[in-house]
Amino acid sequence: MHADEERPDPIPLQKAAEELSREWSTLRDWPARYKARKVGKVGRVVFYDFWDLSTIDAMKNLGLRILPTPEERDEWRRARKTPRAAAA
Repeated sequence: MHADEERPDPIPLQKAAEELSREWSTLRDWPARYKARKVGKVGRVVFYDFWDLSTIDAMKNLGLRILPTPEERDEWRRARKTPRAAAA
């Protein structure tokens, strides 16, 4: 699970809260507040992209403004993984 960041990794909010060591009540507002990427629905269970939720969590932990769209958060996450040139 969580191997390829380029593809959405479906996860229900309850499981995401466990993975991110957060209370479920914290995550339940993120889909509406931050427009978290919805991947699908099975019965009454809605699945969200783990990578988007984890990026929201990281930005909150770093004290950054949460970017408004999942696409912008994807770009931010990719930029953080790009190797930087060593300072001269």
